[in-house]
Amino acid sequence: MWWSEDEWAALAAAEQCGMCADAHLPANDHSALIATTETSHVRLARNQHHAGYCLVILREHVVDMSELSPAQLSAFWADVQRAGRAIDEVLRSKRIDYLVMGHRMPHLHCHLLPQHATDDPLRTVNIADGPTYLAPDAFDTALAALQRAWASSGFSTER
Repeated sequence: MWWSEDEWAALAAAEQCGMCADAHLPANDHSALIATTETSHVRLARNQHHAGYCLVILREHVVDMSELSPAQLSAFWADVQRAGRAIDEVLRSKRIDYLVMGHRMPHLHCHLLPQHATDDPLRTVNIADGPTYLAPDAFDTALAALQRAWASSGFSTER
């Protein structure tokens, strides 16, 4: 059964949104900031069960992409594409799966889950896999590599 009207209203409220509260921070319990654009925050997830797992989080509190203007939607997907290119540059993944849900965290965001040569292509991707946490120095190395790849991608959407 879906959330009650009161539960959904509370989850969807900007004032209580965890992503609004900490997506802009250099680091939080769940991820670290790769980059910020006028539209999005791009973050490396701490759970690296899928090496290179990142999120692109819309800066504005919007629950569903249907609420965006065509220009906002285009800018968001351009950030997702750029993040995918940065991940691919660093990790040479076989494929990146892009997942937009939001039924537990109703703030528009996209999960980028790289698939690698060692992954089973017939297995359903699950963002709850793991958790697999890197040693702090390995996480910091991966973060720095993704930040460099983002910066060198040639786009001009950076704030």
